[in-house]
Amino acid sequence: MAKAGMRRPDITEPHGTEARQRMHVKKNEVEPVPEISGKAKAGHEKAKPMRKSE
Repeated sequence: MAKAGMRRPDITEPHGTEARQRMHVKKNEVEPVPEISGKAKAGHEKAKPMRKSE
């Protein structure tokens, strides 16, 4: 794990590995979850349910 101030190595680059085989990294096929915005993110009170954007 990266320590404070150190960059995280890219998983696709062979950095310090002794194996000559590349890792098979699959892309994430699931769509990202929408970010919470407005009162729901800023306050500690319970907010109304999120409306689906049309």
